[in-house]
Amino acid sequence: MSPRILLAILCGALLVLPSCGGKTKKATDNMSTTVSGSGPQVSANPPPPPNPPVPEADKTTFVAHIVDAATGNPIGGVNTFLMREIPDPLFMRVPRRKTVLAEYRTPMHGQSALTADADGTMKWWLISGPGFDPFVTEAGLAVGGQTQEMTIRATIVPVCKFIVIQPDGDRADNAVCTMALNVNQPVLEGKMASRGTSGNIGTTERADDFGNVAFNRAAGSYRLSFNDSKGRYRHYQVFEWNGTQDKAVTIQLPASSMKKPW
Repeated sequence: MSPRILLAILCGALLVLPSCGGKTKKATDNMSTTVSGSGPQVSANPPPPPNPPVPEADKTTFVAHIVDAATGNPIGGVNTFLMREIPDPLFMRVPRRKTVLAEYRTPMHGQSALTADADGTMKWWLISGPGFDPFVTEAGLAVGGQTQEMTIRATIVPVCKFIVIQPDGDRADNAVCTMALNVNQPVLEGKMASRGTSGNIGTTERADDFGNVAFNRAAGSYRLSFNDSKGRYRHYQVFEWNGTQDKAVTIQLPASSMKKPW
């Protein structure tokens, strides 16, 4: 065997040998983040938030500390949007991009610090995402070189999750799903989104590619209306939601559409 071939074999063996000198270190948990897919989380012992950026002469820094209305503790996992205008009720859950100046999902310390041009006009905070009935509140005037800081109290609403199954047993991707209160509801008029609620409470959602869908809903009695993405296999039922959930509820779409019972 030539020296070159022997040297190549020895180098390859060294590459596959495990490292020595102790046990493998486990990555340290980052307490400034939330658990993916777990929704908003209230923390009684959160990490300290970072210092907000110092605004330049032509910029304004807006800082919001999102805390639980019941305990005053920070909430992680909140979708915060700095808005140039109050969003139309139809776009409270997902605002139109042209109305959004910046956005941020809060870590466990609950702070959102965003910067905008100092144009002298009023800006708005939109609080939304899983676990929240979206609402807006004034963020302050965009004044050059200043920081507008405030605390926003928010109430977490239980998240009710479903898995939608087609008649053939496959997941119903992009299924159309409605979860509405089992009562006659008044028509909400006007475009001003009031603090703590929204004109479009979001009774209808689209399932994702795996048939998963989630609703922000307080405990109560609800009417469910589910069908596939093409309006077929309609399923109706009254669903009693107690506000707690260990796992997602499976909705089996029928082979033939049900007759609407209400």
